[in-house]
Amino acid sequence: MGKTDSAEFTAFAEFERSGWARRGDTYDSGFGAMTAGLHGRLLDAAGVGRGSSVLEVGCGSGRLAATALDRGAVVTATDAVPEMVEVAARALPGTRVLQAALPGLPPELLAGSYDAAVGAFVINHVPDPAGAVAELARAVRPGGLVALSCWDTLDRNRAQGIFFDAVRAVGALPPADLPGTSPFAPYASPDAFATLLREAGLTAVTVHQVTWTHRVTPDQWWQDVLSGTVLTSSLIEGQTPAIIAKIRAEYDHLTAEFREGTQAALPVAALLAVGTRVA
Repeated sequence: MGKTDSAEFTAFAEFERSGWARRGDTYDSGFGAMTAGLHGRLLDAAGVGRGSSVLEVGCGSGRLAATALDRGAVVTATDAVPEMVEVAARALPGTRVLQAALPGLPPELLAGSYDAAVGAFVINHVPDPAGAVAELARAVRPGGLVALSCWDTLDRNRAQGIFFDAVRAVGALPPADLPGTSPFAPYASPDAFATLLREAGLTAVTVHQVTWTHRVTPDQWWQDVLSGTVLTSSLIEGQTPAIIAKIRAEYDHLTAEFREGTQAALPVAALLAVGTRVA
């Protein structure tokens, strides 16, 4: 399931890294704030508390690591993008923050010493999901936990789904240089996500659907997504100005369903997967 050749791995990884390099200073306050709605539940699932040793992959701007530190955990944070590492290091003084791709973590992080390895939505962006989960299974000690989140379907995750629906409604085509799909796409269901973890050697695997509400003005959310995502923003910004205007008009129409005064109460949905290393 989900096999991708090395050329596709390389192209997808480069697309992601170059895109996130441009988002280092704009991700956190908008889209990053939305993703934080899952952080507490992800750390609960990973058993993170005082004294826990935690490896975070795809740390982005450092929000999840900061929450783990507030719980008294000892955190090593990593990200593949140098610009994100710089942002996270500023936000997490005194914390070890490393540039490291997933998969491809340095051997020192794969010695089976962590109580938990966690990643908030990073699995959606890696070029080799099976290789990534296998590395995280190696990073934790026997009995340690791996906890990962991915986005749920767009019909449930309306905070993002409305953008893709708006593009589809106006008949806009993806730009020619846009990757066709994420390598993680075949795993983006509860059963397939669970299988991914089991095939990495993890046991007692559970996958839960998690929902929350993100409240923001529609104007702000439009800007947050364009400045805080890679695939979605590229899909829209690669259109002509006339088509972008049509997409925006359709977006305004779709957000009306969720309006509460000046804000929109947007449903967000994710899958949260947890597995245990036994040996």
